Amino acid sequence: MLNRGSDNMSNDGLNLQRLLLYRQILEDATIRKAQELVLMMDTPGQKLRSVEKCYYDMLQSLIKAAERNQWNGDLWKNYVLELVLNDENIFSLACERSGEKISAGLYQSALNDIAVLKELFNFNLLEIADELGMNPSVFSLNFQSIGSENRFRSQYIFKCNQFHQLKELFTQDESPQALLSALAEFYHVAGCGTMRKFHAFSWNKGLQGIGNHDPVMLDDLVGYEYQKKILLGNTEALISGKKANNILLYGERGTGKSSSVKALLNQFGDRGLRMIELSKRQLLELPDIIKTVSKRGLYFIIFIDDLSFEEFEIDYKEIKAGIDGSLQASPDNMILYVTSNRRHLIKENWSDRKPSGEEVHISDTYQEKLSFADRFGIMISYQSPNQEEYLQIINELARRNKVAMPPKELEKYALQWERKYHGRSGRTAQQFITHIMASNRPNACGTLNRTQVPLRDGGL
Repeated sequence: MLNRGSDNMSNDGLNLQRLLLYRQILEDATIRKAQELVLMMDTPGQKLRSVEKCYYDMLQSLIKAAERNQWNGDLWKNYVLELVLNDENIFSLACERSGEKISAGLYQSALNDIAVLKELFNFNLLEIADELGMNPSVFSLNFQSIGSENRFRSQYIFKCNQFHQLKELFTQDESPQALLSALAEFYHVAGCGTMRKFHAFSWNKGLQGIGNHDPVMLDDLVGYEYQKKILLGNTEALISGKKANNILLYGERGTGKSSSVKALLNQFGDRGLRMIELSKRQLLELPDIIKTVSKRGLYFIIFIDDLSFEEFEIDYKEIKAGIDGSLQASPDNMILYVTSNRRHLIKENWSDRKPSGEEVHISDTYQEKLSFADRFGIMISYQSPNQEEYLQIINELARRNKVAMPPKELEKYALQWERKYHGRSGRTAQQFITHIMASNRPNACGTLNRTQVPLRDGGL
């Protein structure tokens, strides 16, 4: 017969039925397994083998979660806190929007749940193992995950710092009021649920988190300082709660339009910015997206890459009303950043400006096409660099990547590369440097091995 162990256990398991707002936690498989374990220990005649299986099944799920989230330390405490931070309920969503400025009734309900969650957080697996005479599994208190060293490290560290600060508060003997205040502030700054877990999203009848979004930073983009300054200023206004403009970034291919927008997420993600990437066809779902983001307390850039319309495509008429012109107001926490190779987004012909036998008011058709681009308060031009600017990009990228080649020689090969391949652009420059680093590494003297770089056909 197995006897009930720790004082924080009761005949109804972990006593989680008292939860009011965080009741989704009751549906979590690992939490249910913990409740099952406690109830098994209270059941007369329960076989030790069954209890052991339940115990180790639960440990396995905790280890998987630790590796997935790169946790270190107490597996159980990490797991419970993760559930709390990811839970989307009326309290966490209200705090995401307004911080601690919530109703008195909601505040009292949250205080009730904080007390229950604190008990759950302090549930001690090692005491149970010790009582059953099982392996105490010390690793569950001092677990070390493999971790990850990559360009997402700064975002990972930011999340870890937030996580550990709250974990420390839950571990200490803090009052429920102090814990509630810290939790409300966390939700307000970092978001709750999917908004905390992800910074980038796609759309498929709802938001779908993107785990590994492009880690590009604005400092990675050489040149285009004026363009970056405009983007930074407008985005800063958005996340500061001020009015901000929709932006159209247009210009030649490979000049860094898309990278400039994606870099903003890495610049401002820890200040509440989120990004939703849409295709051209999904713009028709903009009303549903507006309805979704308007309920959240964070800030959103709707990002549409490489947008343009052929003359026969008339979807833009519906889309431009959705952007600006419908009865549904656009929320203050959402703006559109669109990239295109076309300044006016819609294909234009000379016939648009000339009288024809079919169109009576030819200027009306022309103005209708221009009116779509007018929905963007700011239009930023990205033009291909001239030769001097292109070589500046080459030299800066070579310096950053520690390419040890004499500048004159490097520039000579870079010019051959752009003539043979895609012309002058930041993308072409990066492809050249990547090629040099990958297959044509400089020798110890800092010069290129010419047996690896034949100068035939006018290129590398």
